[in-house]
Amino acid sequence: MKQIWAIAGKEFSDRLRSGWVIACALLWLGAISLTSLFGLVQVGRIGLQGYDRTVVSLLNLVQYLVPLLGLLLGHDLLVSEREERTLAMIFASGVTRARTLIGKFVGGCFTLGFPLALGFLIAGTVIGLSAKDKAIGSFLMLAISGLVLGVIYLGVGLLISTLCRTRVQALVCALLTWCVAVFAFDLIAMGVVVTVNSTHAEHEIEQATEATHTTPIADMHKAFENGDENAAHAAIERSQKVAAWLALNPVDLFRAANLPKSANTDVPAWLETFSIFAWLLGVLGFAFWKLRRIDL
Repeated sequence: MKQIWAIAGKEFSDRLRSGWVIACALLWLGAISLTSLFGLVQVGRIGLQGYDRTVVSLLNLVQYLVPLLGLLLGHDLLVSEREERTLAMIFASGVTRARTLIGKFVGGCFTLGFPLALGFLIAGTVIGLSAKDKAIGSFLMLAISGLVLGVIYLGVGLLISTLCRTRVQALVCALLTWCVAVFAFDLIAMGVVVTVNSTHAEHEIEQATEATHTTPIADMHKAFENGDENAAHAAIERSQKVAAWLALNPVDLFRAANLPKSANTDVPAWLETFSIFAWLLGVLGFAFWKLRRIDL
């Protein structure tokens, strides 16, 4: 444990001396404050919002920025040591590869978590005092899930750092991963769902637009409200399919956890927990497997 904490402490102190931690804290605090202050400017209102409105305004910012910060931090953790030829010296000093990997990951978690938690803490306190809002539950959920999201993508960045030979390669892979996770995954998932359910969707469209069937949509709703078991089972199956798709992508899982209940994007707690641990154990396990096979 001493070796792990020593590596983690060195990683955090190096980022702190370089100004990365302070810059990230100031950036995050400013982003939260400005979003809360100008979140309703489109409706002609300027001023600090309550926690619920701040969460809605911050949702897109967190799901775009936090994974990017995690990937940018994680992609450099090991490949920089490899390029500078210091990784072999660490192993030669008696530190195992597993302890090195864990120490780098723990140090990265502190480096990422400290500025994010500090920004959420200061901004949350200011919002609560200024808006006199005590319903902090949604804001705490946003902060905790945002930190978990950042840790997952820090692990993905660490995996990229073990797979790539140079910092440039790692940076390009990190940016491509961010684009896929934030933008491309939803489009791919939508295309797969539409393709798989094309026959069912075509039948529903024909039924809804058929000239001889004057009230198709009303009939559908009426059947469901009257306790039609087939309609109820179909709704449950669709909900389960949506939850499964959301669990595949941490960004979508984060969004579902913070959207209002009216959005009908609830994911079971066991599935959320399983997805989080599967991602963390998967990327760290693969990174360790690759690190053991690196010939220095």
